[in-house]
Amino acid sequence: MDRTEMIKKLKPKLNEKRFVHTIGVEYTAANLAFVHGCDIRKARIAGLLHDCAKCIPTEEKLRKAKKHNIPINKSEKANPDLLHGKLGAYYAKEKYGINDEDILSAITYHTTGHPGMSLLDKIIFVADYIEPNRKMIRDLTEIRREAYQDLDKCVIHILKNTLIYLNGNEVIIDEMTKKTYDYYVKKGEK
Repeated sequence: MDRTEMIKKLKPKLNEKRFVHTIGVEYTAANLAFVHGCDIRKARIAGLLHDCAKCIPTEEKLRKAKKHNIPINKSEKANPDLLHGKLGAYYAKEKYGINDEDILSAITYHTTGHPGMSLLDKIIFVADYIEPNRKMIRDLTEIRREAYQDLDKCVIHILKNTLIYLNGNEVIIDEMTKKTYDYYVKKGEK
């Protein structure tokens, strides 16, 4: 399926704000891929499809994950919106014909990251956070600069800010986010 077909299929599944964000992530992912020597085509596809399950109603995400035998952890059970990455990877494969494990992994972990991320995983994780349509949040200008200079440093900065935000708002934190942060902080100390 080419980009035009993907967009034609994807656009009705997203609200206008989410679609604008998605195009921003695709664009940013392509730029980061170019700068860091990653496959640009893969980055564009992962960026385009990263939120393909985002606009599914909350309880329906849980039902669909169970129906498709997608593992659900305790934080996802408590907050089914966290399932949109895993569900998105499932839809990327089943509805958009994506069989590339790198792309599917990048979609799966674009909100939490995971220890030992591939270059594409990091690019989609970062692009989702820094794309041009994002509202200005704490340290965003600095994080955008880091994204083009030191991807690991940028990942740590995003994870740290995410954990501070989630802790401050008493929101359920997916344990993978904390594991990823700890992994990259420890890796950076070596």
